[in-house]
Amino acid sequence: MNIPIKYNLPEGHDDNQLIVELSNAYAIKTERSILKRMTIYDTFDWRLFDESLVLTVSGKSLLLRKLFKTNSIHGAEISRPPVFLRDFPDGELKELLTPIIKMRALFKLVEVYSRSRSHRILNPDEKTVAILVYEEIRSTRDKESPVLAAYLRLHPVKGYSKYSHNLSKRLNEAGLSEHIKEDIYFKLLASVNKIPGSYSSKLNIKLEPDMRSDEAAKIILRSLLQVMKTNEAQIEKDLDTEFLHDYRVAVRRARSALGQIKNVFPNETTLRFKKDFSFVGKLSNQLRDLDVYLLKKNTYKAMLPSVLRDDIDPLFDYLGNKRSRALKQVVRSFESNKYKQILQEWETFLNEPQKDEPTTSNAHLSILTLAQKRIYKQYGSIVEASNRILENIDDEKLHALRIECKKLRYLMEFFSSLFSSKKMNTLIEQLKKLQNKLGDLNDLCIQQEYLLNISDELPTTNKKNKRVLVSIGCLIGALDREMRVVKKSLFKTFTDFGSPPNEQLFRELFVSKY
Repeated sequence: MNIPIKYNLPEGHDDNQLIVELSNAYAIKTERSILKRMTIYDTFDWRLFDESLVLTVSGKSLLLRKLFKTNSIHGAEISRPPVFLRDFPDGELKELLTPIIKMRALFKLVEVYSRSRSHRILNPDEKTVAILVYEEIRSTRDKESPVLAAYLRLHPVKGYSKYSHNLSKRLNEAGLSEHIKEDIYFKLLASVNKIPGSYSSKLNIKLEPDMRSDEAAKIILRSLLQVMKTNEAQIEKDLDTEFLHDYRVAVRRARSALGQIKNVFPNETTLRFKKDFSFVGKLSNQLRDLDVYLLKKNTYKAMLPSVLRDDIDPLFDYLGNKRSRALKQVVRSFESNKYKQILQEWETFLNEPQKDEPTTSNAHLSILTLAQKRIYKQYGSIVEASNRILENIDDEKLHALRIECKKLRYLMEFFSSLFSSKKMNTLIEQLKKLQNKLGDLNDLCIQQEYLLNISDELPTTNKKNKRVLVSIGCLIGALDREMRVVKKSLFKTFTDFGSPPNEQLFRELFVSKY
């Protein structure tokens, strides 16, 4: 195989001088330089990087490759860079990225300019026997701007391996070293002070088992505050809906931590901030609800008979206008004195040093001991509640159980660094299945009620708007049928979560042996 060999060029290296020296031994034909602009994209939370993928746009080409690989695995022709999945042309690239990117927007990480020049090595018959390609990458098209990276590639030509071998030897003698396994991706991002993977909404908290519980709780809560602040700064820009989602999850986790990591802070402090976070969470309830309905637009339309699918469009137009007003209200709320005071006082509390002699019962307790106690107790209450519900499935009880499952999920995520990651992931995945069922039921119930109420708000002065009521009624019927299907599958989900192997694993991890 004629695999190109890539060489690193030392800083200040003069490729012209190298070509002059080689011209003493070879006939060389130098071609015109080619200038290309290259832009690297990813989501705000680095979803492509997390999958070791690099998405670039150069000219009208959209290319996807693996990190540390040079060849593209998929590509497509585009007229302009995509922002959402809907902007991608249909094909394998879109299919591959759909489960990764989902609803997130793509952002420009860095834009650079690559200038390359090919030198054809000719034999006495003036046939090309090898090609040397010099490439330099700069932050602008200006030749005087700093070089971010420079490489020389030797491309062998089939049937003339002797020339390639001799050239490789000469390049090594000239002090050039073969390119080590690195990816220009990291160097380019470093040039604009970006660190791949620097943000994630997922908790990545490292706790020590013997750490005081009040200290560990504050570490968790400071991490959640940072997620809140990071996403709050982006919500007003309205770039994608996940900024609000991640913000709200961080708020819920903080409120849950205050309630579930019990007796580590004074009771009046806990109650006060739980109340504050309840207020903060409610500020964006309407906006998030509207986001969810608008994101489900295609799903809802697919549930309708084809003859009604276009008739429901006025509903989404109405919801879109309502969302614009809700977003403005959320932004105003974030700018209010009350909101700013809550976050300022919360941050001040989290940064206060721990008291040597705390007055609460669990503050001095090791976080491992408290984590085991709280997780196992919450697990037991969920299993008991599940068994009672199976005897008589009740919507209110299912809603309450969903909330208790969420509390358990948060506890397990808060303290995951204290336990075997493999075993914790097994239990969390099983819990997710139960959560998903309960969440689906809750969503289907709420969606039906919401659609009934919103139909009263819609203007019905013309024939088109009257037809939307028919399509809403049909959609409510479809949602009700789906809810019944989900309810029928509850038994297996409950029994899987409460199965003996699951119970044994919970006991192994969370029942103290001392």
